[in-house]
Amino acid sequence: MARRGAVGLSTPEPEVSWKVIDSGAEVVSSDGEKTAKVSRVVGDSDADVFTGLAVNVGILGGERFIPSERVQGIWADRIQVDLSKADMESLPEYEDAPVMRLEPDKPGFFARLFDRR
Repeated sequence: MARRGAVGLSTPEPEVSWKVIDSGAEVVSSDGEKTAKVSRVVGDSDADVFTGLAVNVGILGGERFIPSERVQGIWADRIQVDLSKADMESLPEYEDAPVMRLEPDKPGFFARLFDRR
């Protein structure tokens, strides 16, 4: 999408960082259709690792997951992906990954299992 500059020239709209994607942002398929809305961004902002997007496809479609490698561009008002509308509808359901916390001063599972502390 292009915007008109101050002199009337058309300039490309700049892309933005994945860190500023808002919940509710439109997801545009490779067919050019608005097919989903972002429900959450998946990644680690401290490590600057973008994993993908959890999106709502349709009213009753549930949350689906789009891996980051399928995202072609991120703009303030939309996210472009390389998936068709049909592809988007057949994406796997999004599941939160379980969080594992390591506690170095506590023995691990096998150490506790075999009573080796």
